[in-house]
Amino acid sequence: MYKYFHELENLKSFKTYLIRKSFDKEQDLSMKNIFFSDSLLKKLSELFPKINIVDKLIIALNEELITNTPTYNLLPYDTWFNMECFFYDKDEYYLESNHYLREKIDLTSWNLQYTLEKISKMISYLINFYPNYKEFLLNTQKEIKIILNEFSIKTTIKISPKSDGETVNWPNAWYITPNGYLYNTGLGHQTGNLIYSFYYVICDFLKHNKNILNISYYSKINNILKRGYITYGEFQNYSHLTYNLPTIITPEVEHDIVRYKNILKMNDKEYNKAKNDPEFKWPEPERSYQKNLITLIIGHLAAETSLYSSFIKLNESLYKNKLIAQLNTLAMNDLKDILIRFSGFHKIESTVKNTITTCSLNGITEFSEYLEKGWNLHIIPGIIYDKNLDKLVEIDFNEYFISKHLDNEIENYEGKGKILIKDKWIN
Repeated sequence: MYKYFHELENLKSFKTYLIRKSFDKEQDLSMKNIFFSDSLLKKLSELFPKINIVDKLIIALNEELITNTPTYNLLPYDTWFNMECFFYDKDEYYLESNHYLREKIDLTSWNLQYTLEKISKMISYLINFYPNYKEFLLNTQKEIKIILNEFSIKTTIKISPKSDGETVNWPNAWYITPNGYLYNTGLGHQTGNLIYSFYYVICDFLKHNKNILNISYYSKINNILKRGYITYGEFQNYSHLTYNLPTIITPEVEHDIVRYKNILKMNDKEYNKAKNDPEFKWPEPERSYQKNLITLIIGHLAAETSLYSSFIKLNESLYKNKLIAQLNTLAMNDLKDILIRFSGFHKIESTVKNTITTCSLNGITEFSEYLEKGWNLHIIPGIIYDKNLDKLVEIDFNEYFISKHLDNEIENYEGKGKILIKDKWIN
């Protein structure tokens, strides 16, 4: 008998609370083009001759002549790195920025802004190449920054940033896993919705006639339930969302923050030594004790465990690669049919209120508490692996023993909900 999940009675109240990353709070809007004021045009007319000189200074630097000198490899690291960056950006400068200045007649304010930003960056390199031109270059860069600031003011519509907190509602895409956990397929991440595990692991193994691995996450689930929180890494593996976890600063968190900072200071030798220590545990300074987040993460781990477990039986097949066509047909639109009909998941329907779709022949007994509370149950034929035929076959509800079993289940049914089976509703 499956546990009754009260969360399913009001899915709109199933919320999680996250923190936006700093870049996600920005709401300012940028305009692609503006009219040039007379004062701005005057500044540009004074700037362009100076840019022409800067352009000639860039052209004058030949990468081969400089990098092939005997002293090039003896340069201090900072100087060498500066030169490498310059010649890398020089190519980009000619491919993009120079194109706008030399060839485009209809130069927009956005093109010009982009070009000036590139030139300002190139000037930062040139100062090291031309120390005698340092004052000229710095003054030119200063003029460019003044104009860029004016561009920014004219092209930016300031909007108050979003708040730090964000309430996230999860899609109405719920299952009860064969091992009895509540699972949501998430917001589209291929790990969270099991697409990666099915197509890129399971199908790949079958395609190459390899045995499916017996992958289990029960120890991880038990660890999460025991400690009472999920980590940022576990959340990201499931959701791949650009949020941080609201973290309560406990002594344990403070300890992990210190350890994390210390690890970042380690060199490679120190880090490898620490990592190889049997007692080493990666610090988790970002964590959440939210019940709903814990439900989501352990649900995903349980779902992935059940998915792999359901395919273990195919290891007995001599022609695993021939089963791919059948599986791909079954998963033509999404994994729903794979999860329900082959892997034994139970779908909480999103378009029909309080209805569970299952292929379990014992569904009436297993979901008796749901049926007693007025839920409906839709029992459909499952897909099983027939070892003798070495292929996947559909369960036949008209087969004598199966039909007899289902008739007995229906005859003894006394719940409040309706049951749809063999295209007939049973009250």
